[in-house]
Amino acid sequence: MKKILSALIFTIAAIAAVAADPSISLAEARGRIGDAVSNPAVMTSTVRMLSADDQKAFLADCNEAIGKMPGSAETKAAAYLTVNRAALKGAAKGNVSALLAEVFATVPPEALTVINERFAADLFNRAADPSAVYTDEQFAAIAAAVMSSVEKRTAKTDGADVRNAFAAIMLLRASNGTPADLASKLVANMPEATRKVALEEWIPAAMGENPSYDLMLGASDAGEQPDHSLVLQLVPAQSLEAMLADLNSATAGAGVVNAATFKNASDVVTTVQVASPAVGLDAGLDRRPMYYREPQGYQWQTIGARKER
Repeated sequence: MKKILSALIFTIAAIAAVAADPSISLAEARGRIGDAVSNPAVMTSTVRMLSADDQKAFLADCNEAIGKMPGSAETKAAAYLTVNRAALKGAAKGNVSALLAEVFATVPPEALTVINERFAADLFNRAADPSAVYTDEQFAAIAAAVMSSVEKRTAKTDGADVRNAFAAIMLLRASNGTPADLASKLVANMPEATRKVALEEWIPAAMGENPSYDLMLGASDAGEQPDHSLVLQLVPAQSLEAMLADLNSATAGAGVVNAATFKNASDVVTTVQVASPAVGLDAGLDRRPMYYREPQGYQWQTIGARKER
């Protein structure tokens, strides 16, 4: 009886240990790419089971796979937005900045036009978390650390300056307008000629009342720019999630001020996101993605049948 009880206790302990620290190899994760791209919950759970380095590699693989998918510019942009957001949700502690750098390094520039706006509003806005307030100095420190991570990663890619500019614009949007010199700080490491173009042309056009990315896309090997409103119709409804603290935790000396320390409620700004309905061109299709990799790159085949209504 004691032997049986001991064996049972050992088995339960072993199961608990596995459940507490689940892990899979990058090779195993790659076998899930089709499901991960199709289902954000699968993407998040898979990323959570990977090591920090493998998280970056897996996200890069997923973005490469999306690039090989059939579909319009809007369909692909919606996939990039959904998948990369889901990946960030599963990032290991302290790895959000590295995964964010992977986003700006591996998503095509035309899709970054959507990602930089939505990430700034939904994930990294300094006012998204009503329980924390970031001073200009604190936000600038976080933004500088993010840009350093992005620049290090994009140095290995084509169109690095344009990609870095997209990251800078995301951070500028997330800053809600201050500090006033943030733009200059974020592009400080660009070559002098490019820095001038970024400050005088790219950023003003992108941050204007009617944002335009034509100049940036023209300077890169970009595809067709998606219709932003249509992309948001294709993206499942998602609530606002404050992730700036995940970047802040990895930034030395950039602590946040708890909102409770402020006497005036007006000192704390909050934002509200209106979620888009989960409808779109592919809403009536029951699709089953098939994914495989060949020497020449990623290949996709989608088998689907129209749902009965």
